[in-house]
Amino acid sequence: MKICIFLLLSIISTHAFACSCVSKAKSFDEEFQQYDAIFSATAIKAEKVAGDWSSAFYKTEMHVHDVWKSHDVPRVLFIKTNIETNSCGGPAPKIGSRFLIFSHVSSDGLYVTGGCSMFIDLDQVNSDINNLNIEEKADWESMWAEKWFALGEPIVVHKKI
Repeated sequence: MKICIFLLLSIISTHAFACSCVSKAKSFDEEFQQYDAIFSATAIKAEKVAGDWSSAFYKTEMHVHDVWKSHDVPRVLFIKTNIETNSCGGPAPKIGSRFLIFSHVSSDGLYVTGGCSMFIDLDQVNSDINNLNIEEKADWESMWAEKWFALGEPIVVHKKI
């Protein structure tokens, strides 16, 4: 069941429309191990870093709330997301929105999303769920409850600033 949830969330990820991602993980626990850091955070500000189609990216400052993997995740950090949609990129993260982020850490200290990592706008998901009929809403809420249960308790919780 965890695999189904993870695959479904990977498919609906806000940045996975124009690319193809297939995980080699056999379980959610194996998928969890493939990332350097897993956390929820709110986008504070974003800037576009210039480059060609393969090197341009958004550098977004994030305020971290909960951390499920890596005790080294700071309270405020920068994430790097692809711009090119063929590389699973897309628009800059919406400022003020809260995200669930599965990332790798780059050599320059940025938390990298895109590619096939999960980068889910939780506010958008909640809005989408609220627009469903009662039966569909119950199914989605059940799926999300299982997702949060699979993550377990956060290892770090940052107090609000």
